[in-house]
Amino acid sequence: MISQTYRQLTLSDVEEAAQVLAQSFVEDHLVSFMLPVRNTRIRTLLKFFRIYGEVSIKNNRGFGVGEPLQGVAYWIPPGQEDVSISLNSLGKFLPLLFSMFPIGYFRAKPITRQIDLLHKKYADEPHFYLDNLGVLPSARGKKYSSKLIRPFLEMADEQKVIAYTDTVTPANVALYEHFGFECVEESHVPSTDITVFALRRPTQ
Repeated sequence: MISQTYRQLTLSDVEEAAQVLAQSFVEDHLVSFMLPVRNTRIRTLLKFFRIYGEVSIKNNRGFGVGEPLQGVAYWIPPGQEDVSISLNSLGKFLPLLFSMFPIGYFRAKPITRQIDLLHKKYADEPHFYLDNLGVLPSARGKKYSSKLIRPFLEMADEQKVIAYTDTVTPANVALYEHFGFECVEESHVPSTDITVFALRRPTQ
């Protein structure tokens, strides 16, 4: 029996979820590489996660814990790699064009390309993909990450499929290994100080 310790996010959660993820990722290695100016980073992250969150939640991929929201995860289940983006959602990408995001996006292209290559290399089969996970700094140590990870690994076990995720933060590797993921490759991205860690959890 799957232990449901989270709730599925709705569109009314978009702003709160964006706040959680923006605060969680403000010091992330990849984000810092993309957006080196810290005082504009949080504003740009909020714009991005509002759009990303709306698209993910509309496709039933957003999950949260805490009231008010303390932790957020976006999981992509097997067979749902492609997302549905409406014209209305596309229009909401416009604010990002007037931020530092486009410059950061192209600057980080070699890194995101490596992330995609590793994903295809180690998870080219039906799988659960943990796309994003963030817990507010003030709420860490309260097992919110566990509540956003374990139920989906239980689903993966029931469906006899693997789970996969990746990170550029070395400290996150031990967290995922605690849940049974194996670091299958560490790939340094040339001309950067970024290493991509590919993490695969085999079927149980």
